[in-house]
Amino acid sequence: MKLKSAEKDLSKYVFILPGFCLFCFAIFIPFLSGINIAFTDWNGIDRSYHYVGLKNFLTIFADQRMILPVRNSLLFGLLGTVGGTVFSLGMALLVDYKSNRISNLSRTVFFLPVCFSSILTAFIWKFLYKEVFSSLFGIKSFLGNPVAVIPAITLMELWNTAGINMLIYLAGLKNIPQEFYDAAKVDGASSFKSFVHITLPLLTPSFTVCITLSITSWLREFATTLAATGGGPGGTSRTLAIYIFENLFEYNKAGYGQAVAILFSLFCIVLGISVSNFFRKREIEL
Repeated sequence: MKLKSAEKDLSKYVFILPGFCLFCFAIFIPFLSGINIAFTDWNGIDRSYHYVGLKNFLTIFADQRMILPVRNSLLFGLLGTVGGTVFSLGMALLVDYKSNRISNLSRTVFFLPVCFSSILTAFIWKFLYKEVFSSLFGIKSFLGNPVAVIPAITLMELWNTAGINMLIYLAGLKNIPQEFYDAAKVDGASSFKSFVHITLPLLTPSFTVCITLSITSWLREFATTLAATGGGPGGTSRTLAIYIFENLFEYNKAGYGQAVAILFSLFCIVLGISVSNFFRKREIEL
């Protein structure tokens, strides 16, 4: 019995080992290397570099060029998280409300855009904004408008990613007992009151997952914006992730770029933990 138990425990680690090796090779080792680079003046090309201590980190707080990327990233985080929550929850309620056949079809249609890459999403919506919207409504592409570019990209990204959160909210809705709604109906509660006092509180575990992942993901907005506008027009859609990318690969300031990336990562980690703890304290167990 002890031998079988030992073999069973060993088999778990054997299955974990390939994924762990890939994690170390692709994420953990580069992360440690990045920490080392953040304290140097490496330009990303030369083999040699010099350690400069905390100079890169101190430069961040005096860098005026970071103001706009930080503002844009925070705006993406706000619009994306709020819009994604409303959009995803609305789709989940619609799928949950319909009959089984229509529900399955709606679920497939809503989730289908998730299968598209960020790059493909950017090209599809660039065509829609430039050709379709221009032909139908006679307006220029929103991606060339400094005021509308961030909301326009947010809409693109919501179309591409909202299906994931929709499934999480839908799973939460399925776990709410029907008896609660029946009792509320007997007491004369309206559908709106049932939604506010039953659905929303019991969906708090789903909010914990979705909002935490959404806000950290939107703050790191990169691929869709880079493919759609490259940070333009005039830097009005340049995010902090794009700014880090430019320092690493265009400005030849790898040391400084890594310093910004490390501080940004720490900020996202702290924010994600804080948001998660905020919602976990308000979760209601059935």
